[in-house]
Amino acid sequence: MKKEKISTIFTYLKKTYQYAKNNKKYLFFFLIGSIILCIINVMVPLLSARQILYLTDEIWEQFFWITIAIFGTEILRNIVANMNNYFINKYFYAVKKNIQLEVASRTLQIQTGVLQANSSGTFIERAGNDTDTLANIFIQGIDYITYLLSVIGVLFSILFLNVAIFFLYLTFVLFLFFAQKYAAKKIQEKNKIRKKKQDAASGFISELVRGARDIKTLNAEKSFLYKTDEVIEELGKASYDWTRTRSWFRFLNGNLRDLLDLGILLLGIYFITHNELEVATMLIILSYRGQILSISSNLESFYDILKQFELAASRVFEIIEGEQYPKESFGNRHVSKIEGHISFENVFFGYEQDAMVLKDVSFKIRPNETVSFVGKSGSGKSTIFNLIAALYKPTKGQILFDGIPLQDLDRESIRGNLSVISQNPYIFNMSIRENLQIIKEDVTEEEMVEACKMACLHDFILTLKDGYDTIVGEGGVTLSGGQRQRLAIARALIQKTEIILFDEATSALDNETQYEIQKSIQNMQGEYTILIIAHRLSTVINSDRLILIDDGKVMAEGTHQELLNTNPIYQKLYELELKDERKK
Repeated sequence: MKKEKISTIFTYLKKTYQYAKNNKKYLFFFLIGSIILCIINVMVPLLSARQILYLTDEIWEQFFWITIAIFGTEILRNIVANMNNYFINKYFYAVKKNIQLEVASRTLQIQTGVLQANSSGTFIERAGNDTDTLANIFIQGIDYITYLLSVIGVLFSILFLNVAIFFLYLTFVLFLFFAQKYAAKKIQEKNKIRKKKQDAASGFISELVRGARDIKTLNAEKSFLYKTDEVIEELGKASYDWTRTRSWFRFLNGNLRDLLDLGILLLGIYFITHNELEVATMLIILSYRGQILSISSNLESFYDILKQFELAASRVFEIIEGEQYPKESFGNRHVSKIEGHISFENVFFGYEQDAMVLKDVSFKIRPNETVSFVGKSGSGKSTIFNLIAALYKPTKGQILFDGIPLQDLDRESIRGNLSVISQNPYIFNMSIRENLQIIKEDVTEEEMVEACKMACLHDFILTLKDGYDTIVGEGGVTLSGGQRQRLAIARALIQKTEIILFDEATSALDNETQYEIQKSIQNMQGEYTILIIAHRLSTVINSDRLILIDDGKVMAEGTHQELLNTNPIYQKLYELELKDERKK
């Protein structure tokens, strides 16, 4: 293994060890237990060989006492092994939890655009299987180190028994070391390819499950199953290639072990027949044979584990601290309560550098004002909300909250003071109660009921068998589109933030429910700063102000009547809506 590789592995080990935190004592106890087991593993073959000799020579007293000694040693082995299992579990699950929490935390900090550009499978695999590998590395490392120590102890014992057999064993171990080094490199190359295919397969299957409803309604089962077959086939080929490579090297190792085994037996017979080795000594050497011969598979496993650890650590720490997944950045200034002043000053923004979505946008929002953004689809309305929520940063210009540049405020000052109710809210696979509690842990029953009443959802919840404890399925699949949006509205109302953004949040509601939601919004007017993006102009005509966005620019501001009287773009939008209403 190259120096830089060893250095990289040690760096990852050091970083991983930090996640042990208060559980390092369990690793220490496991180390002590492993050393005891190592000593027992060296002693038992010696005792067993003596037991056979006493039995053969009919020395019954010594046979009895050595049998008792072996029994006691085995009992001790079982006790220590059981305790070690306890220490392993305490350490493993604590460290795994710490790493997974860190990965989850860092994933939530990744820039929104970067998250959307990557498959969910990329993050699922790293938070699952890869964290297992990291949490397990020190346990496995101690296992293999204590095993190697026991083998070294056995080799030195053989050195004093027979020099020729010692050198035969030593030659085998050294040859195998270099062979395993080569094998590990080849296996790792195959494993990298397999991991990439695994990420792709996990991401695609996730998409298939989450999009199952649309796949059915689009009658796209065949094409998706064909694509699924392709993805799984590619993963299967990569997995087979990896497994086949490992199997081939194991086949060679097995043959080497058998060759060594034969060599030891022939050499032992030669020395015995020439009176250079006693049968009793040969029995002791043979009793250690299993431990030394197993060094083949153990070295392979050890290298494999180190390589898997290096790969898993690189993938996990890419998320935690890597430049490949850049994190959101915020300022250091903290404001516990924002009054509600929002200013855009000559803001430009594009999801891609050469395609600006917003072009020199400027406007001001006053506290407790209800302002609606109107314009045709794709004009930049939702992008404005994305910038207000700090999901993206302006390419040029600046945004201010209460006169403070947004980039100067810390995360809590921004997102702790606003709620966003989107057109397609994500409802978690939890109960209705838990979907509300996840926003505010200490929310009371009264607050939940009040928010759901305000969102016109409470009466529906009462019709459910389990009421607020009803599980809604992944993405809220058991709820209708309107019910999901009302739950999202209730979720936002529980936050009681000063600023509330409605991003076409009533678009999936029927007219009656939409009317009730409008009443709720009207009830909040004057107490909150409310910004609305509306699909239908009829829902925002009572706003304090309308801001007309067209082609990424602010074209006009004013009340509904003022824009209707003075702005041809708004007039056209309103006339198109009236025509659509008449058709219905």
